[in-house]
Amino acid sequence: MSDKIFSSLDMIMTGQILKNNIKKCGYTVRQIQKLLNLSCPQPIYRWMRGRTMPSLDNLYMLSSILGTHMEDLLLPKQDEVWLLQWGENREESRRLRAYDQRKEQLFHK
Repeated sequence: MSDKIFSSLDMIMTGQILKNNIKKCGYTVRQIQKLLNLSCPQPIYRWMRGRTMPSLDNLYMLSSILGTHMEDLLLPKQDEVWLLQWGENREESRRLRAYDQRKEQLFHK
């Protein structure tokens, strides 16, 4: 038996990452809809709100459109970061900043 701890994705924060990246790259929801060949924009809004996740195909295409790795569009649940921030401030933006800071510490030593 492995001692590894596996985590699921934080859908709300992943949605914020998608929303921020789409906006940062200058795309509208309608443009993303057309590029992904979706019949309506509702799935994109659901992704951004953290209600659903893009399919693997759509995530792959989104990463190409946005010029980033798929992993950078996903945020795993990180209870230690989430709990620290929850006590101070319940805003999602603070959780996202805490995640970015933690990511920098872990990957850029």
